[in-house]
Amino acid sequence: MTVILPLILALGLLIFVHELGHFLVAKAVGVRVLKFSLGFGRSIISFERGGTEYAIGIFPFGGYVKMAGEEPEELPEGKLEEGEWEPGDYMYASVPRRLAIITAGPAMNILLALAIYFGGYSIAGIHIIATTTVGAVGPGSFAEEAGFTAGDRIVAVDGDSVDDWASVIGRVQMGIGVDHAVSVDRGGQLLDLNLPSLLEEDGGLRAGAEKGYGMAPVTGARLSAVSDTGTAAAAGLEAGDRIVRFGEKEVANWLDLSEAVRGSPGVTAELHYLRDGELMVTRVTPEPVMDDSAGHVIGRLGISSDPTDLPFEHIRLSLPRAAVMAASDTWETGTLVVDILARLISGQLSMKKTMGGPVTIVAMATRSAKSGLLSLLLFVAFVSVNLGVLNLLPIPVLDGGHLVFLGAEAIRGRPLSVKVRLVATQVGMAFIILVMLYVTVNDFLRLF
Repeated sequence: MTVILPLILALGLLIFVHELGHFLVAKAVGVRVLKFSLGFGRSIISFERGGTEYAIGIFPFGGYVKMAGEEPEELPEGKLEEGEWEPGDYMYASVPRRLAIITAGPAMNILLALAIYFGGYSIAGIHIIATTTVGAVGPGSFAEEAGFTAGDRIVAVDGDSVDDWASVIGRVQMGIGVDHAVSVDRGGQLLDLNLPSLLEEDGGLRAGAEKGYGMAPVTGARLSAVSDTGTAAAAGLEAGDRIVRFGEKEVANWLDLSEAVRGSPGVTAELHYLRDGELMVTRVTPEPVMDDSAGHVIGRLGISSDPTDLPFEHIRLSLPRAAVMAASDTWETGTLVVDILARLISGQLSMKKTMGGPVTIVAMATRSAKSGLLSLLLFVAFVSVNLGVLNLLPIPVLDGGHLVFLGAEAIRGRPLSVKVRLVATQVGMAFIILVMLYVTVNDFLRLF
């Protein structure tokens, strides 16, 4: 229940904001709103005020604003033709006013996303991993196949400079089926590596992509475990200790420590470390072992790094910078949705591999809710942009379909006939139902 309630409220917010846009603009331009409902079906809660019935339907997914004179199939016989609409009817309003009513819903979804991003950035700021240095590369991973090694400092992706780990990951995840040119600094030498996309050109995951690229940023020199049989345990080291110096070498991160230990097989050295804030000193002798990959002897202490010991930085943002970043995130999400739609329509992307339905949305929302309120709100912002853009598709019953009707009316000088609009609406509804059935079945196929 702790996850379900926030989930329902979050998805309900998306619907409410969208319909509120239609409602407010309709009222503002003088169109009578007969009903404002969240959800469909029989009303479980309703009341009337100012000539409008406000209701919550028994089926919570969706909602609608019912305006006077909007649905031709529900009008009296004598009001079906042009010139017989009354003031306050939707069809009596001018084309510009109806355009404002239609676009207000998607616009409110975009504004909601913008407000969430702005609120998140201005209140919470941003947390970054302030490094672009690779600390570990998994064997057989995409990163290893591309030639990455521990110690590489990534300086640019596709020609754009990067200065934190999120920037690296964000850029290599952009594009579908697109390989990325990654520039790395390896010991002062600049190298160009090619990192493949995790997605195939049709939108499906590459084999093994579930594990990601297989590289992680460099961690600090805090110990997560100490082997009982290693020389580190004999020297008194414990999990949680942070190494700051090995012999003459200052230790800033795990790579520094690993390099110093590997290069000192059998050599006793002073090791300085912090335990509960207190600086302590011991002497250790790395055990000489044969390194199979290099074919020579290296030193080993029997210690493991703490993968959570990352160089996190919290950055507070000014309101102008928060606004710029919010606008950028909203724009990038919107262009991503448009790009995916264009590729789906052209057949470049597979609908089966790319499209998700209600099961996928609920699963993603649940994961976000478990990660905290901010994570859930960011998910709502992402879905809100999707909802705003998708509603503008030129399909009858969607806002984009109504825009097509308006465009035809503006060109012809009079509305399309009632029969044409009715048939188009029925075809559009049938299409939407088929798509929903398809993505829902697709969800269950992925699940099982």
